[in-house]
Amino acid sequence: MSLFSVTISPRFYETDALGHINNASIAAWFEVARITFMESLGDAGAGSTMSWVLASVQIDFIAETFYGSDVIATVTGAAAGNSSLTILCEMSQGGKLTVRGTAVLVYLDTATKTPLRIPDGLRDQLPATDPKA
Repeated sequence: MSLFSVTISPRFYETDALGHINNASIAAWFEVARITFMESLGDAGAGSTMSWVLASVQIDFIAETFYGSDVIATVTGAAAGNSSLTILCEMSQGGKLTVRGTAVLVYLDTATKTPLRIPDGLRDQLPATDPKA
């Protein structure tokens, strides 16, 4: 299932001597996919991206990702807890799955730095997905 996709064009400086994309760049690309997905939901629920903090991230490297060919980052699932949002993402290059990741974001009151319940407007926009699927 695809909730949202963004195309990323690898840059030469993101590679190692063999043309592989650096693992730190992959983590940054997942951030681009997450934030762009959240922004695509609009004002009804996403709020300011500054209201979200990254609590956990897991990245599984399935195959090599290379310079010279676009990468499609796809949000495949999103599930809301009370104050947390779990987002699943996959990356593919040339039609081949290369990376899979999971991130947990926490919605915060920026003044008190305490978790807040995720707004109903955001909950209503999320499809019913299993974050572990």
